[in-house]
Amino acid sequence: MKNLLMFLVLSTMSLNIQATLLSDLINGQSITAGDKLFDQWAVLFEDSSDFTSVNTDNIVVTALNDGGLNPGPGLRFDILNDELLVEGDGIFAYLDFMFGFRVTVLDPGLLVKDNSLYLTDAELVNPTSSVSVFIEEKIFTDASASLNIDDYIGIKDVELSNVFGTETDKAFDSAAFNPRNSIYVTKNILMEAWDVGESANLLSFEQRFSQVESVPEPASLWMLAVGLVMIGVRRKRLF
Repeated sequence: MKNLLMFLVLSTMSLNIQATLLSDLINGQSITAGDKLFDQWAVLFEDSSDFTSVNTDNIVVTALNDGGLNPGPGLRFDILNDELLVEGDGIFAYLDFMFGFRVTVLDPGLLVKDNSLYLTDAELVNPTSSVSVFIEEKIFTDASASLNIDDYIGIKDVELSNVFGTETDKAFDSAAFNPRNSIYVTKNILMEAWDVGESANLLSFEQRFSQVESVPEPASLWMLAVGLVMIGVRRKRLF
């Protein structure tokens, strides 16, 4: 299994695409996509009906360097070896996994202004009662602000579910906020299946961070104007 993961990572590296394991990011590594640096990765919460932990070696994070200003660069998450598969147990089988990371703009001429989330691959097998794949994402100003879960500046979610015959297929969502050079993102993955024989499996998802060119603050513009006037006055004195 580890050999397969390394093969996938090395393959993307050979194509000049940065990819790494979520476990390595949680252990202090970072990843860059376009002008965005993604660091300060951490597992924030974890719970499951079978008391097992998510093996983050089975989640590969790949930088998406395309997208321009809109939808912007981002990340793709590929889940291998059915790591996030939940199978119904006849009572209530579930997985609740949340992690977070910081996004910093490296280009001083750009700011991030919104975030989009795509549910790219998930499956529900033999839904007979309640089975679902759900991802909720919140945007905070920084990691300390995320300690208050209601102090977010943006929120979005995607979902694939079948609840007693009612289907929901929401594969895209986005959230806009005031342009910033840094944000903190929390991602909460919720999986559930009730009846024996039904299951939910999350295989991949993506997110993008669109950008806008930064505009100088009024005070900065005023200082620039004063500087230009002073240069003009000095030149008149010299000539």
